[in-house]
Amino acid sequence: MKEYEAIYKEWCENAYFDEAFSQELKSLTDEAEIEDRFYMDLEFGTAGMRGIIGAGRNRINTYVVQKASQGFANYLLKKFSIRPLSIAIAYDNRRYSDVFALETALVMAGNGIKVYLYDSLRSTPQLSFAVRFLKCQGGVVITASHNPPEYNGYKVYGDDGAQLIPVEGDKVTASVQAVVDFKSVNRVTKEEALQKGLLSYIGVDVDKPYLQAIQKQCLRNDIYKYPIGVVYTPLHGAGGNVIKALLSGLEVMDVHYVKEQMIADPDFSTCKKPNPEDIESFELAQKLGKEVNAQILIATDPDADRVGVMVKVSDKTYQALNGNETGALLVYYILTTKHDYPLNSAIVKTIVTSELGARIARDFGVDVIETLTGFKYIGEKIKQWEKNSKHQFVMGYEESYGYLIGTHARDKDAVVATMLIIEMAKYYAQQRKTLIQVLHEVQEKYGYFKEKLISKGFSGIEGHHKIQAIMDYFRTHPLKELAGLELYASEDYQTQQRRKPSGKTTTITLTQSDVLKFIFEGGSWIALRPSGTEPKIKFYFSVTEATEALTMSRLEQMAQEFETLLKQA
Repeated sequence: MKEYEAIYKEWCENAYFDEAFSQELKSLTDEAEIEDRFYMDLEFGTAGMRGIIGAGRNRINTYVVQKASQGFANYLLKKFSIRPLSIAIAYDNRRYSDVFALETALVMAGNGIKVYLYDSLRSTPQLSFAVRFLKCQGGVVITASHNPPEYNGYKVYGDDGAQLIPVEGDKVTASVQAVVDFKSVNRVTKEEALQKGLLSYIGVDVDKPYLQAIQKQCLRNDIYKYPIGVVYTPLHGAGGNVIKALLSGLEVMDVHYVKEQMIADPDFSTCKKPNPEDIESFELAQKLGKEVNAQILIATDPDADRVGVMVKVSDKTYQALNGNETGALLVYYILTTKHDYPLNSAIVKTIVTSELGARIARDFGVDVIETLTGFKYIGEKIKQWEKNSKHQFVMGYEESYGYLIGTHARDKDAVVATMLIIEMAKYYAQQRKTLIQVLHEVQEKYGYFKEKLISKGFSGIEGHHKIQAIMDYFRTHPLKELAGLELYASEDYQTQQRRKPSGKTTTITLTQSDVLKFIFEGGSWIALRPSGTEPKIKFYFSVTEATEALTMSRLEQMAQEFETLLKQA
């Protein structure tokens, strides 16, 4: 009997599980399905865990959530000596999100940890804010971000309101893995938790200071009444209520909400993919935009930490900005508007984010700090600078549509980003300019940059091996040239080595990570990175040339040539 078969049999016979859960297990007949559900535990990484909802150890369900919560509770109890400890918990609109949030709360309460649980769905940045506002030692948000409806997830946060960096995340992972018996989970009932004062519900009392903190990031309070026509959609997620409340408080009178998608719907019935990076998610927003003559369309993902933008370019056409372009525009707008920033001001971007925003920042005398992919590293910089005053944080962003302006949260915040995107669009509209026109002006001055992201998904055991084989191949067969561009340097963040074609190497000081980056003469580059939360590998392309046409041509050539190389791998 194979290992997964033995574990499956053990789960089927386990009297600890409830009847419905046991019936789901026993109803499985497809051998491949059983193997996929039981060949491994659902991976718990530095970002927590994310998976398909269902019975099995490689699925997310009530019992896997309980086990993870016990592990996280053990970590917190060991790390902090103060008593009682406290934790904030939030959840979005996904299937079982409220159930998983309550189960997390009851396990935490069972371990004597005081729980502040949101009374209804909230965004990820609100959870990040709540951790620090309530002086908690940790936080959990139940969300699968922009994944399809069949997914849910469990993200953990430290006492600084940021996701855990690897050194701490690895400790939580080890602590979760150490919980091998479901019977070792300490859980109380909801009634017991309330009676002992270990469970409190939070809501408007924390929403209000969060919105006040965001409004402090306004640069032009008088601009919000200027009419341009704005369409907003939360894509059925947690952003609807909080962004509507924010814009109402700012007296934004020209915003039109996509009514069908303001409803919290776990099935995302009106959009195929609840992901603002995908233009398909803007289908209803574009329809409404044409009806009301809106100049910009804005969409946030289900947990409202990512935001996408489309800009009107003709009577019937909207053009999407990618994450790099929106980030660069925000950098440009903030630095041309805010003139009193300290000399040690800095923006933070990830290693797979375009250099356009960096060029803008340096032109204004603002430092640029690079981190690995993942907003936890940007949150880490904020924490470090609060202690040593080396830099003043202006803005942090990543190419995957995540932005943070201000330090009220320590994770990407689509709420504050939405506010400033609207402010920025209205300001330039007063000058008879669209955001697309401003982007062209910026590129004329700082250089043309174009990016492309290719994602390859591989499921199951075989998929994991394929992803690793691809990374191994390009480590042993490094690129020497691509699309007519000679290699300038290669960076392997796993070995932490930067190598020139001459053989000269230097050390990369960032944390070890499974990422490869090939930088070519002139500043174009390609990066390879397995996803930390999904069974896929991502390939990032960035090209910079003197003209837009040449940039686009080179980008397509680079992507096509790499696809050919990828088939060999």
